[in-house]
Amino acid sequence: MQSEVVAVAYRGDFAESRHYGSIAVVDGEGRLLYSRGDPERFTFLRSAAKPFQALPLIETGAYTAFGFTLDELAVMCASHSGEDMHVERVLSVLGKIGLSEEHLQCGVHPPFHKPTARRLLTAGAKIGPARNACSGKHAAMLAICRYQGWDTAGYLELAHPVQQLMLKTVSELTGYPAEAIKTGRDTCGVPVFAVPLKNMALGYARLAGAGEFSKERRQAIALIQEAMACHPELIAGTGRFTTALLKAAGGDLVAKDGAEASFGVGSISRGIGIAVKIEDGSDRPLAPVVVRALEELGVIDDRALAELAPFKVHEIKTWGGVNAGRLEAVTLFK
Repeated sequence: MQSEVVAVAYRGDFAESRHYGSIAVVDGEGRLLYSRGDPERFTFLRSAAKPFQALPLIETGAYTAFGFTLDELAVMCASHSGEDMHVERVLSVLGKIGLSEEHLQCGVHPPFHKPTARRLLTAGAKIGPARNACSGKHAAMLAICRYQGWDTAGYLELAHPVQQLMLKTVSELTGYPAEAIKTGRDTCGVPVFAVPLKNMALGYARLAGAGEFSKERRQAIALIQEAMACHPELIAGTGRFTTALLKAAGGDLVAKDGAEASFGVGSISRGIGIAVKIEDGSDRPLAPVVVRALEELGVIDDRALAELAPFKVHEIKTWGGVNAGRLEAVTLFK
């Protein structure tokens, strides 16, 4: 199967560009309920795997042993914008495990939050790795290493015990054999994992609580659900779609974006998982497609849809701010 058109960009009323993609919707047993494009497409979860990767922090006992809090757990699931509220939590996590910002090996980039980036630039402030969007995940991995007594220097490598634990957990959540998962290296340096899109959707159905689990895993999943519901601003950041979606859902959804335009959503009340991949890797159509999919599936109500209206249609404007067109999702499930 091949990807299909999922969004169209109009200039005036003329269709100027088209984005192709694939969507898979499954229940807690992995049964494909709806799809568009290729539900078998191998897809790197990228940062959409972060909530899965936080499970071992809880299941090993590290979360309780170090006295972590829900807001700190949220930032460990995040691709955050590098705002002060994010950095404060990352540094708090590191402080609790006896490490510092210098132990983060995620690299450095300017904050995604432009006002923060401008403020730091104007002040001539040094930007450290705690501002990296993935610093929370790295801090979680370091916490597991400290608790388990594993070496912290080599935690980026696939052969390291913490990354083997990440691989095992992603395999269990997505229902895909660990030896068949394709691996690569993320921009932040750690291994990334690729599974068929429908298995990514299964991971999100299970993160939403669908399926059979041990008592320990069910408790860990519930804790991550609570962290996402209570602190959506820490999962992404000011003005970001993932934060807006979690807020609008009122605790019913778990959701996370990934680089190269992947997105996972799990509905707790419906017991389903949804995975989206935009073929060209562009984020531009991602929010409109996700909102349209949730609307067609009846996963979000009219109130939530109204809150997400700014993300449903992407306005195309001139440099002078005049509307020149729009980008919107097509009908996805006929």
